[in-house]
Amino acid sequence: MLALKYHQAWDVEIQQVEALSCIEPDDVVVDIAVCGICGTDVGIITGAYPVAISGTTLGHETTGVVSQIGSGVTQFQVGDRVVVNPTYFCGHCRMCQTGSPNHCEKKLGTEAGVSYDGAFAGQYLAKENLLIKLDDHVSMEEASLTEPLSCTITGVDKLGITHTNIRAAVAGAGPMGMLYIWALYERGVTAFMVEKNENRIQFARNNLPPECQLYSDFNEALMQEYGDTSALIDLCVDTTGQLTEYIFDHLAPGGKLLNVALKDKHANLDIMKIADKSLSVIGSIDSLNNSFERAYAMIRDGVIPVKRFISQIFDFKDYQQAFLTVGCDIASKTQVPLSAPNCKVLIRISDLK
Repeated sequence: MLALKYHQAWDVEIQQVEALSCIEPDDVVVDIAVCGICGTDVGIITGAYPVAISGTTLGHETTGVVSQIGSGVTQFQVGDRVVVNPTYFCGHCRMCQTGSPNHCEKKLGTEAGVSYDGAFAGQYLAKENLLIKLDDHVSMEEASLTEPLSCTITGVDKLGITHTNIRAAVAGAGPMGMLYIWALYERGVTAFMVEKNENRIQFARNNLPPECQLYSDFNEALMQEYGDTSALIDLCVDTTGQLTEYIFDHLAPGGKLLNVALKDKHANLDIMKIADKSLSVIGSIDSLNNSFERAYAMIRDGVIPVKRFISQIFDFKDYQQAFLTVGCDIASKTQVPLSAPNCKVLIRISDLK
């Protein structure tokens, strides 16, 4: 079969590799239908997020069809359409036992697309407990957004939202920004969005929740929303990693800043303000507290309209064009500005439906 292999920064290529087979009793081989491009994939390829092990197959936002099952598998059979939860956890280490399985101490060697062969490939070797069977009306493409939505739900959970009449913002109109503004809306919070890239703006403008406004500048947003550029807000999700200091200075007492960007960037924060104003600076990553199952249910039930966020789908052989669409120019080994409106870009690995 074919697999997109990472060797080092900017050195990725499709290679012929051996087909997979079940080894452990709870193993399930999934023939891949589609896999989404994540910011993590881009960070690995560009070297901005140097965590992947050389020789690993990239990709983790995926769906497919069960083609083999281990001797102990009882919940699935060959032919089942499934979505894959790529966040392995052992259930026994200290982090798992203290409620943080997303930081399982066995993560090295088990993290799909980073240290364990991922899903930009013809097949993926999964565990039975990390699969969900798709309902007939849910497409492979829609279901592939279960993992990023589950990460979003993890972050929104951490915000501990208890009031809906709050001032809220989302920075960045990429896939995570769009998922966050919709997830907040589902919790009863109408947030505004800030995005500077015109191509992101063009896409987001027609796909925001009702009454959510889009601005190209944070000061403009504060003036339009509240009549004053020094207005304070209660909650902000920063998917860009570029606005920590600005947002921190605009938090109201009790305000919360959630950062979900994997960016190598440092910020200076006033420790006095954190205590004196009861501020919270929160980080979030991966699935937690059944968020993967909850995310799939929200997609299944149409609560979050993920189909609207899928802007382009490329065939596997055109993976370089797919990554170029999100600003990752593999051929030229450089990051480039977006050239067209886009949000979530998928790669179609096969014709499985």
